[in-house]
Amino acid sequence: MNEKKKNIIETAIELFADKGFYATSIEEIAKKSELSKGAFYLHFRSKDELFIEIFKYYHNLIQDKVRDVIDEQSSPRDNFIRQVEVQFHIIMKHRNFILTQLKEQAFTLNKELFELVKAKEYEISQWHKNNFAAIYGEAITPYVHDLGIIYEGIKNRYFQILLSGNVEVDITELAVFIVERIDETAKNLLDSKRPAIITDQKMKAAFADICLPEETKKEVVIDNLLEMQAMLHEFDLEAEKKSELQEVIDYLLQEVKKTDAKEFVIQGLLANFKGISQFDRYREQISEKMQIRLL
Repeated sequence: MNEKKKNIIETAIELFADKGFYATSIEEIAKKSELSKGAFYLHFRSKDELFIEIFKYYHNLIQDKVRDVIDEQSSPRDNFIRQVEVQFHIIMKHRNFILTQLKEQAFTLNKELFELVKAKEYEISQWHKNNFAAIYGEAITPYVHDLGIIYEGIKNRYFQILLSGNVEVDITELAVFIVERIDETAKNLLDSKRPAIITDQKMKAAFADICLPEETKKEVVIDNLLEMQAMLHEFDLEAEKKSELQEVIDYLLQEVKKTDAKEFVIQGLLANFKGISQFDRYREQISEKMQIRLL
């Protein structure tokens, strides 16, 4: 994401938190962003489109933070506790904006955003699935969706209580407490051997008509590649190596934009950045969005 677009989004978040979505005009957003109204429209066609981008911005922010706190030397359970903790910190940091939007319920009037929210819910269900299998083993597989629903119910109720502003808790302690409750629930499910309520098949059926729009996926990947390109110019590398990696990014941009992008081509090109730690996060995000395995 380029800096001007990011600036507009962060400025809009401030204004929406202060005045609300409907009471904030595009002219106000442009003025506070130190841009002309025409420059605003170069990045966003409407305020509704901006709101969709804000939702993506928050989702990607949480994804990045959740990914950043993973320590490969720690157990899956300890990593999960850190991931729960960081979600609470982000929600509390942006408390005013979230409260304003919940009050106005602006997203319910935007069909595109509503569909995107549902698509993200599916992604979250896959995150549950991966985490719970890593923590509790393959035996938990039949129950991952029930466990995910229970986890989200507990977590979201605490979100509501904390957003009220009248209760303060230790976030680290809360994250541990929630995961302990999930531990107990997982053990109970495994011991009971009772049939799952929401099976994998039922979950897929529930999201059968939902998918992240192809163009949205490509926009995210293209933004990642452009950020990699900008970072590359700042690296202390030999000119030949820098030029070689720039060519790889150019090829990736060309391939991703194709309607019939080849998985093996993207996979092979991304392998060129293996071992460059600054690019690890981007490689992972691109592989996730394009649904390809990293080499």
